[in-house]
Amino acid sequence: MFDLIALTLSAFATSIISAVIGMAGGVTLLSIMTLFLPYNQLIPIHGAVQLISNSTRSLALKKDIIWPVFKWYLVGLPAGTFIATAALKHIGQQEWALLLVVALIWYVLIKPKKLPELRLPLWGFGLLAFFVGLLNPVVGATGPLQASFFIRSDWKKEQIIATKAAVQALGHILKIPAFLYLSFNYFAHSQLILGMALGVFIGTHVGVKILKKINDKTFHIIYKLTLFIASLKIIYDLMI
Repeated sequence: MFDLIALTLSAFATSIISAVIGMAGGVTLLSIMTLFLPYNQLIPIHGAVQLISNSTRSLALKKDIIWPVFKWYLVGLPAGTFIATAALKHIGQQEWALLLVVALIWYVLIKPKKLPELRLPLWGFGLLAFFVGLLNPVVGATGPLQASFFIRSDWKKEQIIATKAAVQALGHILKIPAFLYLSFNYFAHSQLILGMALGVFIGTHVGVKILKKINDKTFHIIYKLTLFIASLKIIYDLMI
């Protein structure tokens, strides 16, 4: 019972973070869940809970979703997820991929003004989605990787949050049949999943209300600060 209450409250708190900043909540929740769950349960349950979190967030901000980006994710994400699922039993921890995430984050944070933003053309999101699909079933939380490509001066904060939530929801949807194929029993963990889902549902609505009160300049500062903290955590996790 303690585990259920602790993880439900954690889901509530981290979903507020995700709704306000667009990331970090999923990674933080995943870190907390490692204290309570073994690895073979961790990513499937986290994915199911984050599906609710991202779906709620994207529905609350559906008018701000950049649909052409989402359509390219529909092309690349299923392909990457399929390949990763087929090979999952033979894939170890992808440390090189996590280092790439750190490199992308630091490019966004410290690049001189003369260097360009990581501003992908629309078709580029299809390639990004494919790479994310490869990592999703293995790493669990790919938010920091995707976040580096969503911090753009030509997008409003609501567009960043809404579009990123929509594409991440798609990724979590694809995880469910992937882990069913790998014989994970979601029903056996239904009480925990439902409890955490309730937490993220309420937390997301609280976070969206906070988001609407933050101006774009403040949002970008908080977003980049969170990226920096996420990169430090990835480095720390690789070192221990």
